[in-house]
Amino acid sequence: MNAATAELRDRVVTAMQGQDAEHAHALATELVNAAPDSYDHRQMAGVTALSTNRAGEALQHFQAAVRHAPQPPFAAAAWTGIGRTQLLAEDARQAERAFRRALSLVNEFPPALAGLAEALSREGRHEEAEQAARRALELGIDEARLRVALGHALLGMEKLEEAEAEFRRAQSMEPGAAEPRFGLGALAKFRGQFEEAERVYRQVLEEVPEFPGYSQLATLKTFDRDDPEIETLERRLRELPPDAARSARSDLHFALAKAYDDAGLPEKATGHLREGNALERERLRHDPDEDEARMQRIAELFTHEFIHRYEDAGVRELRPIFVVSLPRSGSTLTEQMLASHSQVRGGGELGHFARVATALSLRWGGRDDFPDIDPTAARNDLRDAGREYSRLTASLRLIHPHFTDKSLNNFLYVGLIRMMLPDARIVHVRRHPLATALGLYRQRFARGIGYSADLDHIVRHYRAYATLMDHWRQAAPEAFVEVHYEALVAEPERELRRILDYIGLEFEPACLEYYRLDRPVRTASVAQVRQPLDRKGLARHERYGDLLAPVAEALKEEIAAYEAELADATGGAA
Repeated sequence: MNAATAELRDRVVTAMQGQDAEHAHALATELVNAAPDSYDHRQMAGVTALSTNRAGEALQHFQAAVRHAPQPPFAAAAWTGIGRTQLLAEDARQAERAFRRALSLVNEFPPALAGLAEALSREGRHEEAEQAARRALELGIDEARLRVALGHALLGMEKLEEAEAEFRRAQSMEPGAAEPRFGLGALAKFRGQFEEAERVYRQVLEEVPEFPGYSQLATLKTFDRDDPEIETLERRLRELPPDAARSARSDLHFALAKAYDDAGLPEKATGHLREGNALERERLRHDPDEDEARMQRIAELFTHEFIHRYEDAGVRELRPIFVVSLPRSGSTLTEQMLASHSQVRGGGELGHFARVATALSLRWGGRDDFPDIDPTAARNDLRDAGREYSRLTASLRLIHPHFTDKSLNNFLYVGLIRMMLPDARIVHVRRHPLATALGLYRQRFARGIGYSADLDHIVRHYRAYATLMDHWRQAAPEAFVEVHYEALVAEPERELRRILDYIGLEFEPACLEYYRLDRPVRTASVAQVRQPLDRKGLARHERYGDLLAPVAEALKEEIAAYEAELADATGGAA
């Protein structure tokens, strides 16, 4: 290295230490231009590009650094940079892959572990995120962003006091940062402390107006046509700089869609929904073919004969209540009603069964005799998996004999639940297909639901889901009970009695006063389940005829069948 290059590198380091990120980036670019095949120069340029939010440029530099890395630890650092870049680009799945690649090169590489914790937290894989975060902390990585990721993981597992402690630690480390304070706002919201949540959200957004939190704030109020806050949101959207993060722009579109819907202006809401979801599609990149193929494989394996061959193999001392549905279909309300019963603990979206099912799938898929598994081995595997689920949920059974598990994707596992936990109870909550489609399309999900940002993908997912549920009705009809959301709202006591009878519990009036229950609710329906039943939202989809016309045409058979079943269930009253 010549003297001029060495001096230039020293100037980059000095600029970075002085927090002059733009100057550091300009100098690092000069280094790369002088020696484009230098690992050190590429890595330095990637770091400076990342610090100035130039995700695309950073990715190019880190990828070049991987190619020119002299040894595995250097390549691990470059892969970690790629992961950080993917987090900046809001692609947690790709970020996870990059961090895992770094960890495959250097076991327990601390910066990669910290990044992995953030990626897993964003994906909603709470237990894994906590494990990675705590190990990174043990290895000496103690950053505000890691504490925030750990806080959200703990919040997802309803460890509220621990989550609050992590958010406050992060806040003390970076007092002006938005993320720790917004975490505290989310904590207040989930606790039902809406005034406190609104205060925190407004304070953060006043200080950091580009932070993507307006859609969360919008859920805490009802707008009317003269509300000056609508114009404030429109102005914030207009004032966003061209290079603003995609999430900031998408967030404002969803907030405005909510505001215009409240104000009775669905045509204006529609425009913002289209714009917001177009931005979300860039982040989510869902593959509907993979979605459909997965559900088809499940149906092909879990036949009536396969399920009932092993129905005596599972763990019988456990009787969880699984509440399954598509998102925005009434599962949160159903769970809140059940959790108001004196014998039931509300578990929320646990994720434990998917974890156990994945481990069992990997075990079975690796066997030469799959799917014709040796019966003794299959029974042992099912029993072990049931015991593992029992271990993961033990804390939920300390006081209450029953607990709910509301992870929505558990509809995929109805057959396996029947085999692994034969005494479990499954409550399948259904809602009108158009209402479900609109609910998905108008919600900006914090963790992202792949198919929700594209109406065609919603159609294909709904159809695959409906086909799989039809399969379960044939293969294991005794495994679950079904409830129509509209019927539950119209005749709550009647429907609750029917559900509780299936579970084996007596009706309690407290179930009708679910909104009084003091428990955290982490879903998008958190505000709704803190209020008495309200039928106003049942027909919202009827106001969006133009937007939903392609969905109505594509799902006309499913809609006709649902409406006929609903009429039978309610006597035409819903």
